[in-house]
Amino acid sequence: MGIGERLKQEREAKNLTLNDIQKQTKIQTRYLNAIEEENFNVMPGSFYVRAFIKEYATVLDLDADALMSEYEKDLPFDKEEKVVLSRVNSSKKNKAVTTTPAFFSFLPSLVVVLLVIGIVVVVWLFQQRPFDGNDNSADQPTEQTSEGPGDEVSMPPENAGEDQQTQDSEEETNSNGTVTDGNEETETEPETETTITLDEFTGNDLTYSLETNEETLTLSFETTGQNWLNVENANGERFVYETLTTENMPIEVDITEFTEVYVKFGNPHSINMKVNDKPIELPAELSNSSDPHEMWINIVK
Repeated sequence: MGIGERLKQEREAKNLTLNDIQKQTKIQTRYLNAIEEENFNVMPGSFYVRAFIKEYATVLDLDADALMSEYEKDLPFDKEEKVVLSRVNSSKKNKAVTTTPAFFSFLPSLVVVLLVIGIVVVVWLFQQRPFDGNDNSADQPTEQTSEGPGDEVSMPPENAGEDQQTQDSEEETNSNGTVTDGNEETETEPETETTITLDEFTGNDLTYSLETNEETLTLSFETTGQNWLNVENANGERFVYETLTTENMPIEVDITEFTEVYVKFGNPHSINMKVNDKPIELPAELSNSSDPHEMWINIVK
């Protein structure tokens, strides 16, 4: 016996219809029927298969986790999810560990030492060079002191090594082609993208798919007249249950943590709905309709 037949027997034993289950779970009847027939190909994805089965089992007072474990081999699992996991693991394994050779760690100190030696040698050579006939110092009396020429050698400033190390660091950074501002590197922010697609329109029921990489999602409602409005999440938790008017608009709902949004609204010809700044386009057939409609939005991130 498969998991679909098991759920069907439990439902019939409680004298419940698929419409009864739909009212409690807000899952469309066609998806419930697909679960009982184990026709998972019509579902939006393997995530929704598991989520819907858990909701179905909970309504029937079954242990959802135990049921999922018992029929785990019968449930689908997207290949794409496996590929993503394997890529993440392989990238961690194949990430090259870069180490700096020991020679380069001593390079700044070596440069400083050579620089000091060079300065000392240049000063010493300057003191030892012969004076030519144009030097007027020979005609002037010299003051005899007990100090030798070596006492006139000037040492480089203490921060000479630090300045040279900073210069080497800047040259290395520029050679790598990295644009810097002080110690901060410029980074390009990834572009955000949200698409909303109408998957199905039957009678007064509409089903949309929302794919996005945005961190926060806000569903907003505006109107040019009046619209009855009911907004719930996949668990049936209600967030809006009132009349939308031009005086209390916009009405906004944070759906960042939602996997599915259920919206029931009237007078579709006068209502405007958006997710962030992306409008939800209603079919042209609703432009003159005043009947209440039900809408499901499946969110994929």
